[in-house]
Amino acid sequence: METELLSLRAELALLERDNQRRLETFERRLSALEAQLRRDDTAQKEPLAESTAELEDELALLMGTPSEPRQTVEQAHPAPIASATASPELISSGPKSPPQKAGKASVATPWLQEGLASLLTPALEPLNRVWEPLANFYRHYQRQGKAPIFFMTAAGILALVFGFAYLLQFSFNNYLGSTGKITLGFLVAAATTFGGVTFSRRMPYMADYGSGLIALGVILLYLCGYFAGPYYQLVSISVGIGLLVITTGLSYLLALLFVTRVVSMVTLLGGATMPLVANHFDPSALVYLSYLLALALAMLHLSRQIRWPQLAIVTMVLSAAMFEFSISNLDEAASTWGPLLILHGFFYGFAHYALRGLRSELIESKGLERRRLIIIAINLVLFIHISWSMAPSSNTLGIVWLLNLLPWMALAIYSRWLFGYNTASISARVVQSMALLHGGLLAGLAILALCSPALLGIVWCLEGLLLIFLGARFGFISVRSEGYIALTAAGLTMLWQALAWVAGGIVPAPVLLSLSADAGWGNWLALCAAAFTLTRLLQHCADRITAAEHHLTTFADNAFVVFLSASFLLSVGILWPQGMWLLALLPMGFLIWRGQRTGSAFSEWFGLSHYLLLFVPLLASASVVGNLHFYDQIPYGKIASVEAFLSLWMIAALYKHLNMQSTGFSLALNLRKLFYALVPIFFLPTVLYKANGYFPIAVWLSCAIALVLYTRLKLEVLKQELRILITGASFVTIISCVLQEFANWQGFAMSGLLLGLVSMAALLWIGQGLRRKAAGHDWQLTLHRVLKPLFPLAFYYLAATLLIISYALSRDFALALLLGQLYFAGLYIFKPKLAPLRNQLTPLYMLSLRLFEFITLLQVTAVIANSSKAPMLGLYNLVALGIASLLVYQRFFANRAVWPDRRLFNLWALHLTAIPVYIALLAQLLETMWLPAISFALVVHATLLLFQTLKPETQKLLKLSLVLYGTAALKIVLWDMQDFSLIQKIVVCMLVGLCMLGAAFQYQRFLSRNRLPQ
Repeated sequence: METELLSLRAELALLERDNQRRLETFERRLSALEAQLRRDDTAQKEPLAESTAELEDELALLMGTPSEPRQTVEQAHPAPIASATASPELISSGPKSPPQKAGKASVATPWLQEGLASLLTPALEPLNRVWEPLANFYRHYQRQGKAPIFFMTAAGILALVFGFAYLLQFSFNNYLGSTGKITLGFLVAAATTFGGVTFSRRMPYMADYGSGLIALGVILLYLCGYFAGPYYQLVSISVGIGLLVITTGLSYLLALLFVTRVVSMVTLLGGATMPLVANHFDPSALVYLSYLLALALAMLHLSRQIRWPQLAIVTMVLSAAMFEFSISNLDEAASTWGPLLILHGFFYGFAHYALRGLRSELIESKGLERRRLIIIAINLVLFIHISWSMAPSSNTLGIVWLLNLLPWMALAIYSRWLFGYNTASISARVVQSMALLHGGLLAGLAILALCSPALLGIVWCLEGLLLIFLGARFGFISVRSEGYIALTAAGLTMLWQALAWVAGGIVPAPVLLSLSADAGWGNWLALCAAAFTLTRLLQHCADRITAAEHHLTTFADNAFVVFLSASFLLSVGILWPQGMWLLALLPMGFLIWRGQRTGSAFSEWFGLSHYLLLFVPLLASASVVGNLHFYDQIPYGKIASVEAFLSLWMIAALYKHLNMQSTGFSLALNLRKLFYALVPIFFLPTVLYKANGYFPIAVWLSCAIALVLYTRLKLEVLKQELRILITGASFVTIISCVLQEFANWQGFAMSGLLLGLVSMAALLWIGQGLRRKAAGHDWQLTLHRVLKPLFPLAFYYLAATLLIISYALSRDFALALLLGQLYFAGLYIFKPKLAPLRNQLTPLYMLSLRLFEFITLLQVTAVIANSSKAPMLGLYNLVALGIASLLVYQRFFANRAVWPDRRLFNLWALHLTAIPVYIALLAQLLETMWLPAISFALVVHATLLLFQTLKPETQKLLKLSLVLYGTAALKIVLWDMQDFSLIQKIVVCMLVGLCMLGAAFQYQRFLSRNRLPQ
């Protein structure tokens, strides 16, 4: 019977839970229907209907059958009861009973499904995009009742695919050897190529597709040749070479026949790189380079036939890369004459391609094509670079370059015979100019190769300037371009040698540079002269040069500025190493003047950057002596420091003298402000380092200097510095007194303190600090505005002085704090209308109260330590308590500004601080009865607070009164009663009872008064 009763109760609980959720669902449906009836807007009926349908679905889910009609749900609902009745022992078996699990699952499953769906939907979004089409395909078969067929068909197709793949792998590995695989590969490649040819011939509209097939076939042929050679090693090296050559020739003919760019590019890339990949031509680089030369010439011809110039550029780049790769693997003992001769073939082949086919009308309208000019320039640079790297010696290189002068001279003379141009045509003139450029450059390089390497850059520089002059004079932009290239090479060469000369002269500090007048110094001078000459040359021909060359004029002028300054400083460094840094102001002034004269912002700012060079000897000196103190520096470091300091003012004076209103003028003004800001504090580091005892006095002297400077100059930075210095001097003086007392610091701390007191009084007098509104001259009004934020500081400084002096005289810190409290309280009470203190009333009020709390802490500490000073501290603390009570309770003029926001908090703080005051006093006065006396004192304190709550403004102290009553009661009951005698218990109980009755009476009166107005 008990088990059946328990099962019925469990089932009843489940039914109550289900009914509650159904009721909530019905209420939501009713609310939705009422809202629908109230609204006449038909546009909102559909969302309401949808929400109603969702509520019905949710109800159905709660009832356990979401996909069936309501009648079915209602019929199916009693099933759990029947099952529970039929098997009650299952329900009574505890948490493991199946009916209970089924009931919980039927309730929790819909909510669990919704939660999982909301969490997993974003994470599975990428998979849904792939899965949804497959799922739809499956549902299509499922609706037709063919789902098993779908699965079997998909599995069969997948099995056939894998089986066929494994069959092919088995056939290739077991029935086809290496020869069979290569043969099959060649057949497939040939069939692919034949198919591409067929498409290209029979279906012209499929020419692009046919070109792609031809290119694919050529690639397969290259791959088959690679597998037949080095991979499987089925053929010898000669046969492998033959296969690659045949493939290259075939692809070249196909590209030429069908005019296809894809096949031509495949021919170039495959023909140039596959021999090295296949490792056929190693170690004979001569054979490969000969093959590469033939391929490059064929590609140039193909480029002209199919009218695709980009192929020629790719051919040049690829040929240069493969040539470099080939000669990099040459043995050191191998001869380089063969590759050098082949290099000439590349050089003249590409030159012939670039100079052939020039059109007069194109040249007349646009000049030489940029593509041809790029090919000519790159061809010449590559020839010079590679021949330079392969030549056995510089003399041999010079002879080779001189011999190359002859073909270019012949070209200049016989251009008509070589290219078929008319002698008077523009094409012939262009060829002649290119021949002159090549011949002149090679002749100049040959001379340089035969001369000293140190003069290489200078000779190139002269040649480049000459070419630029000739190109500007006769209007040959190509000649000028060649000159710019030569000049760039010369500039980089000379700059490298010049920097190497400087790097070779680096020595340890403090000298830093030890230079001699040799070729490196000459390169600096040559760079300066070249930049100046190029600037003047381009400015002279300004009407005949392009826009890019006008930008080059500006760049050359800026480079001249840099090289001129470097040349001057390094020239000085040869004679006087340390002087090159100290004389940096000379080029700085010249460059600023030049910037003003020429309007060059770069010259001006570069000149200003010379100021940083003054820090080089300063840092070098610091690295020698080990610190940055001016007193310890070597003479050059001291001179640099003074020079850097004075330059802050001199730069602004120079701008003012030149009447410059440029972008650097604002920087000069800021530097001048920095100079004036450093004047008051310039000597402070030295004083701190060498005579730190005078530092408090020196800081006040800095304040005086800053005050005088601001009076004369009226600079904003001096105003801020003056305020910072006075504030800092105050703290420095006070800290020095603390250090002298507690850290045994030997200095004039007290003198600095008194000097600060005099200085503060002088500031109040000079700035009319005690007046609300200053009067007098303009400078007096200005000083008043500047010093006005510092006037309250004077009163705080006076408090610190009073604290320090009183402590120094009495050696009693509590007495000093009490005098400080009296000082702040006196200012608060008697001088609230004083101008500097009108905004300081709250700090004065809070400081007075906090000092009382600090004195209380000292008293408690002394009582705990049983110190002999405890009675005197108690007396001090009573006075401090009286002062604090006076501030908190007495109404003064200043309380109007302080009380509204802080009085209640200060009342709580006062009374909470008063508790340890009388506890400490009772502990001192009473030896045996001090614990009961404390309880009685707490009750008296609580009673006094309760009387104060009769006033409306202090009635919120009632909570503190009740807390004190409760604390006293607990202390008496739990602690005091255990140690009392009978008489003591009677007395204490009577006293406490009387106080409590009085408190109750007053509390009742307070409540009655509060209820009467209601």
